[in-house]
Amino acid sequence: MGHTWSEYVAPETTPLRDKPSQFEPHFGFSTERREKKMIASLAEMESAKVPLDARDFCTHMLLNLRGCIRDNFPFNHHCHHEREEYYECQYHDYLDRMKDYEREKRLLHRRHQLRQGGAPNAEEGTISA
Repeated sequence: MGHTWSEYVAPETTPLRDKPSQFEPHFGFSTERREKKMIASLAEMESAKVPLDARDFCTHMLLNLRGCIRDNFPFNHHCHHEREEYYECQYHDYLDRMKDYEREKRLLHRRHQLRQGGAPNAEEGTISA
């Protein structure tokens, strides 16, 4: 079932795409999750003219790849290792985003079930505004 259809059919259990998580980041985990940090600074990204859609947690690897391509031009095949590292980082970032989306969806469904049952702890783990 697609996300747009889920928003229409079950809006109370579907995470919103443009909103941050409604739950504590460590809720449901026995240990603390590591926080993702940007390695490339904003100044580095601006000086390298990295497009906005490429500014993510893998930007530092993109900068390494661009530098390798610039240094080895026209023999870009020498940058195979940097290219693979960048693609692997992109893949793992995608997996993390999908896991976070699925976690949010399951927690929303759990909260909805608890609210329907009248449980007093239905708001457990929710970020209070």
